[in-house]
Amino acid sequence: MSWRVRSLLVKPYGSIVDVLVEKLKTPPMRMYLRVNTVKTTPHRLVELLRERGVEAYMDEYIEEAVYTVVQGPFPLECNTDKYIVVDDKTASSLILGANLYRPGVVKSSVFSEGDKLLAVTRQGTPLACLEAVTSSKSLHKMRQGLVARSTSSPFKAPRISELDIYKQGLLYPQGYPSIVTTRVLDPRPGELIVDMNASPGGKTSHIVQLTKGGARIIAIDRSPGKIAELKNNLSHLDLDLNVIAIPHDSRYLHYDFSLLGKVDKVLIDPPCSNLGVRPRLLENRSYKDVENLSSYQRQFLKTAALIVKPGGYIVYSTCTLTLEENEENILYAVEELGLECVELPENPPYTDKTTYKGVIGYRYTPLNMDMPGHFIAVLKRPSSSS
Repeated sequence: MSWRVRSLLVKPYGSIVDVLVEKLKTPPMRMYLRVNTVKTTPHRLVELLRERGVEAYMDEYIEEAVYTVVQGPFPLECNTDKYIVVDDKTASSLILGANLYRPGVVKSSVFSEGDKLLAVTRQGTPLACLEAVTSSKSLHKMRQGLVARSTSSPFKAPRISELDIYKQGLLYPQGYPSIVTTRVLDPRPGELIVDMNASPGGKTSHIVQLTKGGARIIAIDRSPGKIAELKNNLSHLDLDLNVIAIPHDSRYLHYDFSLLGKVDKVLIDPPCSNLGVRPRLLENRSYKDVENLSSYQRQFLKTAALIVKPGGYIVYSTCTLTLEENEENILYAVEELGLECVELPENPPYTDKTTYKGVIGYRYTPLNMDMPGHFIAVLKRPSSSS
């Protein structure tokens, strides 16, 4: 991880930043799944996973959270001069022992079926050793499908998406902080809830699950492709109940929809610098990037403050650890938008409560229970607002 990324985390973490940075380079040892309680129970899902050779346990605090165990680190052995470059999302999967599929490939050297390949990031960081099941010539004609199987990786996690119980929609792979965020939102039947950054649908489907389809949900994301992915996931889980999914820029909901002061709860999970994602393999963020993202995130907060009803709540979350994208945005919401920052009766599981110039937030970090980095804050529109 570059000195630039380190410098972005010095402000909130000071002298322990180097320990944090080293932790971010590795995956958490727990990989969480959300049990689809519409279709099965947590106890039964653990049984089904164990029957399929997956070491699985129920979380100590969140009923619908189950985790499997990540093994490693292992030495990466790959004696070959042939390589394949993958995108950022795929990189995080390959380091955990996943197989490589066509959508994740950026480019490659010339190779034949059966060749050994070294998978690398765009920056050249080694990720995994693979065995090709096709050739580079055939690869260029493919849009989908398996390209290579993993033979060696620094860590190993169960291949959940290849299990029959995944295909049956009994579970949804989801980070623990993300699961907790929806719990913090505390959705109730009968409420009108807007998910401003809804794709791929983890939190939207969780809202449906917790309310048994009783909440009215407006799920927004910018592109038709992302909305299609959201709808596919809801359908796969049989959780496409009372959800209106719309391709739209949710920063302009107050202009384009009749929602001013009508929404019970708003969930904001905006694009961010992703500096809490583990394993953190990228080095491409600058302070200017973070400044621009913070400004962009505030536009969602501004719209949320307009559409939420007096006495209604906004839950803001990111998967990053910078002060600018987290506490400073909450301070902006309080000082400039007239919202109130809410302190929860109890800290969410495994979080550290932070206070910054009078505002309160909750942070997940690798320094506490080996979690990914994540931030959650709750805001309320005062009941006296007009």
